[in-house]
Amino acid sequence: MPIEIRLVAQQSEGGTALPIQGSRETLVVEPATLLGPSDVLSVGDVEWTTEGTKRSPGVNVVLTPGGAEKYERISTDNVGRTLAIIVDGKIVMAPRILDPVRAQGFLLTTSTEAEARELARTLQKAIAPDRD
Repeated sequence: MPIEIRLVAQQSEGGTALPIQGSRETLVVEPATLLGPSDVLSVGDVEWTTEGTKRSPGVNVVLTPGGAEKYERISTDNVGRTLAIIVDGKIVMAPRILDPVRAQGFLLTTSTEAEARELARTLQKAIAPDRD
């Protein structure tokens, strides 16, 4: 159950259509894997963020130092684009890059705590398949 992060293609030519988990829809992703299993150090449990008066559940993804360097370049060069977070050939989340990220990882926010729990479980199993 490997994890990989790719960009969602801006045009469908030359890309690969992958299913979105829990949906009948697909997204076309670029062929290049930008981050893989060796770039992810850990995935946290559900944590809450506050922006203004809105609280959102999310999952913190911690990258290795090399992964963080790659992600800084990826996020700087692709502001406004959408990433595909892929586990076992299915897109589990497709967040938009809002700003360059200069940190050791990133937070993936969801709409509900149940979604965040399921996302955390899926990503944790993808980076550490033996974890229960």
